[in-house]
Amino acid sequence: MKRILIFLALLSPLALWAQPKNCIPVRSGDDLPYAPGEKLSYALSYNWHAVATDVASAYMLIDTTRFEGNAAWHALLSAKSAAFFDIFFKVRERFDSWFLPGVRPLKFIRDTHEGSYFAWNLYQYDPAAGIIHTDLDSQSAGKRQVDIPYGDCTFDLPALLYFTRNMDISSLSEGQTYHITFAIDEDIQVLNLTFKGRERKYVKGVGTIACMKFGCSVMAGEMFEGNEDAILWISDDDNRIPVYFYAPLRVGGVAGRLTAYQGLAHDFTSFISRKKVK
Repeated sequence: MKRILIFLALLSPLALWAQPKNCIPVRSGDDLPYAPGEKLSYALSYNWHAVATDVASAYMLIDTTRFEGNAAWHALLSAKSAAFFDIFFKVRERFDSWFLPGVRPLKFIRDTHEGSYFAWNLYQYDPAAGIIHTDLDSQSAGKRQVDIPYGDCTFDLPALLYFTRNMDISSLSEGQTYHITFAIDEDIQVLNLTFKGRERKYVKGVGTIACMKFGCSVMAGEMFEGNEDAILWISDDDNRIPVYFYAPLRVGGVAGRLTAYQGLAHDFTSFISRKKVK
């Protein structure tokens, strides 16, 4: 399952070098939507017609740390294929990110193993120079060192997730598209995020949750049809938990659903019922 954590982050956008002009607005202050020790667990499934098969699991974990003597956050995203599917295509993904309060990235490490494919990224951020210094290795391109552009609205994948969770909902307009960039390998990518309003979402094994719904642009390619949105549902409360996502593929689609949560910063007030509620 290629790029399984990129699916988790709903990041399947068009590669561009330009900085976005309409970065998503975020809240200021110390009242964050996450707390030290928060852990969110997910099941990842492949869907085709009425058939949905869980093929992998993933989790997001965040905690406080020290980075070169300064208070910082450490976020970890990890995913692995289910034991049965290891026989056919073994996946192990780990993304580590260190960032300052306010989600200013400091360092990023990616360790990807997908079947016979591997990729490794090390980022060191240099905001004064506007550069990310990278050490890279992969099965396809080998070892290399590349400097890539860095701007105020550029993040690695874990930092991007926690930055967007701190979005200023009061500033969002339904139907408006916001833009944000992230780095992966030696590329800068642009994610187009459109606020689609609010609705109740039933999540198998958890229940019905009041959510904010977002569409994310998906490029056409070997896997994606293009001109379709991946959809992300985020809890409509102070935690801003990603509870469900769906991304269409050329055949079927890939989905991720929340299965467990612990260490939330706020009460889970968006939870409605353990049953499906219309």
